Amino acid sequence: MRAGYLIDRPAHALVIAGLIATLLAGCSTDRPSAPAGPQHRETPTTTTAAASSLSASPPNADDPLTGRPAADPAAANRPALAIKVDNVAGAWPQAGLNSADIVFDIPVEGGLTRLLAVFHSQLPDLVGPIRSARPVDADLLPLFGRTYFAFSGGTASDLDPIRDHGNAVPMWWDTTPSLFIVRRDHAVPHQVFASPDTLYAAGRQRDPSAGPPRQIFPYSPTPPNGRPVSHIVARYAAATAEWSWNGSQYLRTQDGRPDMLLDGRQVGSDNVVILGVTVKATTARDSHGSVVPLPVVIGSGTAWIFRNGMEITGTWSRPTLTAPLRLRDASGTAIALAPGRTWVELLPTPREPVTS
Repeated sequence: MRAGYLIDRPAHALVIAGLIATLLAGCSTDRPSAPAGPQHRETPTTTTAAASSLSASPPNADDPLTGRPAADPAAANRPALAIKVDNVAGAWPQAGLNSADIVFDIPVEGGLTRLLAVFHSQLPDLVGPIRSARPVDADLLPLFGRTYFAFSGGTASDLDPIRDHGNAVPMWWDTTPSLFIVRRDHAVPHQVFASPDTLYAAGRQRDPSAGPPRQIFPYSPTPPNGRPVSHIVARYAAATAEWSWNGSQYLRTQDGRPDMLLDGRQVGSDNVVILGVTVKATTARDSHGSVVPLPVVIGSGTAWIFRNGMEITGTWSRPTLTAPLRLRDASGTAIALAPGRTWVELLPTPREPVTS
């Protein structure tokens, strides 16, 4: 463990940190206290399944979520692991995102965003900070089939959709803190992290029958015809994500600063997919009284796909909860991504990415 990264903190420090946290983005239902968690060594680097008309991807040489051979041989038989990751001031630097196969950047309260990081082909030592679930998670998780899902907590309006149709095996800090890690280098409410190995072990105890995820996107090493683009900006109401092509991958900048992880690396991705989505207000409110938005991910809209320094504009469609997500160009042809990792920005309409 890096010097000074302790697990427990004195009670009076928690109280002070909790008061400070209320001044930060009000997107959490996490508890203001921090139960003791297991120690973790820093390194550099049971609900009923919802009905589905799709079958899981058969085992093959390529991972269904990256289109290239899995870095971990154990991936062939395990389900996807989705983790809700914080993405506001106080949460940075995050951990583990460069090992996620697919990451959704999702609008939440206050015009900010929160991440849904999905792991399968490889696992990092540590992921976090982990925050509370949101109703949209229940609409995204069925894309992957039966999925292990880790988050810190949530209100009834957050959790009821997950129980109802999320097709997930939920694990959350509020009820099972022993599965998570509390770190002193991140103030409350950004202090909750986890080891994917621990979460997978807990998921197998809850549902050992869960199998490999479905393929979300088609992949091809040959880029389709497109327009050369080296810089992408996705502006949310109170957050900005930028991606710059460096000749081999897209590097992420968050709110004007390089998006650096705990291991010292900048967040990167082989593909960036931006989906134009309608955002509906719900009757739900978070613990600070802010209205919880619902990005609509069932339906259709405009899609911007970036791979190999090229932009392809098209459409996304997903007619039902159990239907796959399709990306098509103007001629109706499926758009293939580059084999590798993918970030998906859910950008509220009528906003569009700015490119150069």
